[in-house]
Amino acid sequence: MFKELEPMGLKDADIAEQSLFATGKAERAEKESDQELKEKAEKEAKEYEKDSLFDKKYECPICDNRFKERTVRTGKTRLLSTDTDLRHKYRAFDPIKYDIIVCPKCGYAAMGQRSFEGLSSLQRKLLREQVQANFKGLPPMGEIYTYDQAILRYKLALYSSIVKRSRASERAYMCLKIAWLFRSKSEDMKPTEEKYEEKQLKCKSEEKSYLEKAYKGFDAAVQSEMFPICGMDEMTFNYLYADLSRRTGNMEMAKKMLGMVLVSKSATSTLKEKARTLKEIIREEEDQKEQNQNKKLG
Repeated sequence: MFKELEPMGLKDADIAEQSLFATGKAERAEKESDQELKEKAEKEAKEYEKDSLFDKKYECPICDNRFKERTVRTGKTRLLSTDTDLRHKYRAFDPIKYDIIVCPKCGYAAMGQRSFEGLSSLQRKLLREQVQANFKGLPPMGEIYTYDQAILRYKLALYSSIVKRSRASERAYMCLKIAWLFRSKSEDMKPTEEKYEEKQLKCKSEEKSYLEKAYKGFDAAVQSEMFPICGMDEMTFNYLYADLSRRTGNMEMAKKMLGMVLVSKSATSTLKEKARTLKEIIREEEDQKEQNQNKKLG
């Protein structure tokens, strides 16, 4: 193959043991080194996550049990980017895994201290009858939570939220956060994992299911609650509702809500820029859908 190079002193025999695309020792060593670096980075990320947490004390308003919960230290998270549905992506670890407070004795759970403690007498009664009376205990939790453990804790909080008849917006927001956790779990998976593709499909299916639940919940909330809803003013809510409409297949509603944001005098310039970006994404998705349909017909 390299006969023309022989006059220059380079012979086939010198590389006889290597085929054209074989992985040499240097390349193997480089790959092994890369793998070691990745494993080191993952270990450091877990150590950082562990060091970013502390045990905060709580007293359960249902059973008076005093317990501790893993809580993120102030200033330990760094925002990297934001998805179109306002999900924050952070460096090192995902702090929303630690937003739920769960009493390990009676099973009552809620998102955030204010929601956990702010109960009416009727809500306490309902929770004692329908949660505490049936709860059999939490599975073991480590120093840092996996995505599966975080999802389980959110589902416990969603269950308690339904029992105590909380506002539709509270339940919708929890469904949205569960969808985000499934997305994060999907992104965190390694292609080398067993049944990787099957797990990916399950995560995407669960994410879509909870996005649909959030969409329905926010639709109910806007008809019965006053702004701000889940800390969002009307235009921020409209933007989020537009993206949930897009993600659940209701493009016309998405465009309608984005139009309201873009012509609003109260919407910030940052929010309007997000709305323009989302409008372009919708246009591209509709064009792609039309092209795919034309291919099928052709």
